[in-house]
Amino acid sequence: MKFTKSILICGAGSIGKRHTGNFSKLFAYVDIVDINPDRVKEATSKYKIRNHYLSVSEALSGQKYDAVVIATPPHVHKEIAIEVIKNKLNLFIEKPLGMDADGWQNLHDNCQKHKLISYVGYSHRFVPYTVKLKELMQKKIIGDVVHANMRWGSYLPDWHPWEDYRHFYMSKKEQGGGALMDESHGIDLVRYIIGEIDKVGAIIDNISDLEMTSDDAAFLTFKMKNGSLIQINFDLSSRAPRVNFEIVGKEGTIIWDRVEHNLKVFTIKTKKWEVIQFSKEDYLSMYTIQAKHFYDCIYGNHKPLIDIKDAIQTQKVIDAAFKSSKTEKLVKID
Repeated sequence: MKFTKSILICGAGSIGKRHTGNFSKLFAYVDIVDINPDRVKEATSKYKIRNHYLSVSEALSGQKYDAVVIATPPHVHKEIAIEVIKNKLNLFIEKPLGMDADGWQNLHDNCQKHKLISYVGYSHRFVPYTVKLKELMQKKIIGDVVHANMRWGSYLPDWHPWEDYRHFYMSKKEQGGGALMDESHGIDLVRYIIGEIDKVGAIIDNISDLEMTSDDAAFLTFKMKNGSLIQINFDLSSRAPRVNFEIVGKEGTIIWDRVEHNLKVFTIKTKKWEVIQFSKEDYLSMYTIQAKHFYDCIYGNHKPLIDIKDAIQTQKVIDAAFKSSKTEKLVKID
């Protein structure tokens, strides 16, 4: 394959601009696609953009790329991915995969057939304190997991103070917004750190006075395949941000905290809490580390930390949660 060292970024919203900034430091040429002229103007004034287009088809017919980043709202992820894979290009898909798990296995199979790199942007795997947590869990310093609790709460209007949250895709169910879909980083972390999920119970609702058609709260319970129990509370109405993951094992407890940027570790050997401190800069580094990882997957034969096949399992959990909430029954994951 002849490389062009060029990449196409689809979407110039907040996460699209972040990707544009990171990938412009790695690739020789960066193009963007967005239908919003104000977003295009902002991106081109801030970063070195070669070309900008109004559609993916226009871009792919006019230029050759080594990879495409899909950083649009979830409801159009799949149609763009189909077009990218049809053109036999490596692809980076922002999380979640899409509106549901349907059709993604076929897209993964096509990537395998054409030897394409697929990566899905569950970036929290790259947070330094997640890396440390993974290391400690692999060493079994707290023994086998018994149960865990995760709280992932923030206030949606604070996300983008420069715009009306009601116009943000996160407020719109039809575009794939909502607490469960966007904060599915938490589901990915449970799978990455503890293992696969067997059964899901969920209540998903709008419980605040926020004006949105998507859910602002999703309370989930998992029965894991290893027998442990997990509870997750996702919400978009917490004025005081709180994002933490407490894992209780037979020989201790670990708390992963994204607000305080640390790990707290208690074991039966030490019988005291140890704090492993990180920083906000460590947290934000996940985006640049992730970008370099994708780059190395394309040009350095690295294996993606999470590809479409892996992310399908998280999407199945999301689908099961919506089904559980609707039927008021536990749903088993295939």
